[in-house]
Amino acid sequence: MKIHRLASLLMFLLAALLVVLPFAVAFAQKPVKTDVLPYFDRIPAPPTAFSPALKRPAALAELDKQLNQLLAGISTGRTAEQTRDEQAHLNTARQAQAAGMDKMTDQQKMAYMQQHGAGTPGYNAQAMQLAQQMQDPAFQAKLAKMSDAEKAQFMQAQMAPAGSTQQRMVSDPSFQAAQADFMQQMKNPAFRAAWDKKSEAEQDAYMQQLMRKHGMDESKMKAIGGTQRPAKLAPLVATPALEANSKMMEAFNAEMSGNAFTRVQQQLQTELEAVKQEQQAKHQPEAREGDCAGQRKNFDFYRQFTKRRLDLYTKYLPQLGTAWATQKALVKNRVTPYQTELAKIHYGDDIQRPEEKNFMSALASGQQVMVGQVQQLVGYSSAFYDLNKEYTDLKAAYDQPFKCEEAVCFPAYARVALPEGREIHISKVRPGDVVLGYDALTGKTVPTRVLRLDIHDEQKYPLVQLTIGAQQVYADLDSTPGRPYKPATELTVTPNHPIVTAEGQQLRADELRPSDNVLQLGSAAAVETTHLTDRQDAGAVPIVYNLRTETGNYFVGGVLVGSK
Repeated sequence: MKIHRLASLLMFLLAALLVVLPFAVAFAQKPVKTDVLPYFDRIPAPPTAFSPALKRPAALAELDKQLNQLLAGISTGRTAEQTRDEQAHLNTARQAQAAGMDKMTDQQKMAYMQQHGAGTPGYNAQAMQLAQQMQDPAFQAKLAKMSDAEKAQFMQAQMAPAGSTQQRMVSDPSFQAAQADFMQQMKNPAFRAAWDKKSEAEQDAYMQQLMRKHGMDESKMKAIGGTQRPAKLAPLVATPALEANSKMMEAFNAEMSGNAFTRVQQQLQTELEAVKQEQQAKHQPEAREGDCAGQRKNFDFYRQFTKRRLDLYTKYLPQLGTAWATQKALVKNRVTPYQTELAKIHYGDDIQRPEEKNFMSALASGQQVMVGQVQQLVGYSSAFYDLNKEYTDLKAAYDQPFKCEEAVCFPAYARVALPEGREIHISKVRPGDVVLGYDALTGKTVPTRVLRLDIHDEQKYPLVQLTIGAQQVYADLDSTPGRPYKPATELTVTPNHPIVTAEGQQLRADELRPSDNVLQLGSAAAVETTHLTDRQDAGAVPIVYNLRTETGNYFVGGVLVGSK
């Protein structure tokens, strides 16, 4: 008998009481017999350089899909015995739910389980009776006055069947002395640490030596056992796997705060954020349209910070690759001992001991952790392609040449349409005024407020004159029935001002084509489509004007233009 396990029986009992109720299925999953190790070598290695042509490998998604299927198999696998036991637990749970167990007090639940739970696998009548006693304040007070050794002895006596070898064992003074001695030693942190490092065989050898020290030798053990022959126990086969699983879990739990890869990744993000904060702290005022020197200064300012971000991506890419390879090797080394021990177990045949069957949940959990670690490495590989997109998008912006945003405006005499049907010169419009705009969703004109008036007077601004609609000479060519002739509109504007098309595009005035549908005011403020007829240079003016409106557009000379 393994006395050190009896010494900790109290903790076992308290834990067991938490799973006595049928809602917690005591028999867990059967680990699927799949070797996880080959999956490590199927993870595509991350790229070593950034490139616009770099594509995320399809193998990453396929591997993640296979791992999810493997996890599903682990969580649903069952032996025939487990299936029967689980069904028995579910049946008991349904009966308890029908009886209103969720509304019972703890004492009522205990009484119900004593009466109806006897047929449930794993049910222990003595543990249930002891649990019911634990509800009694007088019993709790009695237990509180006991030492640890006395509590363990009392619990063991309560759990041992009357007249059994186990009861005679725990009642023997030599056994009690050995147990008290052991529990006293366990209070010493150095002894406990040394004990935890011993193998199961070393722990058993120590306990046998301690028992002999207190007079519990072979002859006394035979005398206590009498003529009763203990049932031959099946061999312990899951212990090596459980020990390997425990060590693996300890290693992974130790790096919950981060591993080599995540630390490098976090450092990159920290330095990128620092560059962003520095750029914001040195904010540049926005240069006006047409102010090419100011715009060039802003362009150079933002470009230097873009270059610093690009350099950080380039600097950290090889570090991330090294950290990925290190983490992969580390994880594979951590899971290999457990995978090796797990592969030796034939779940349905080898595991016969009831206590080991209850440990199968830990075996399943361990394999799920292994699969999860592979998935994490797959995610790390995928992260490289996210970084590649960030880098290439940033590089494309960095490579764009400087282009001065010239003023996109109208001369002072340009006529802006108002909601009531009048028109006024653009030079007379002020912020807060309401002009006529266009709602593309409804296809109707709407009032729109002027948010800003831009006035440019730094240079001579070139103009083009657009002829919109049919000129008088072409009036007879329009064969649309019932449609009266509408005179062409002459619109004078800077070459780069956007003209809104019926398709929602905004085309530069010097890029507008006769085939493009232009929106023009018709009768009763309705909007009609028309076309460009002619375009000519119109000289230059020293002052130009532009409106910024809520709708992003307005009508000039009856033609819908963009509010840039």
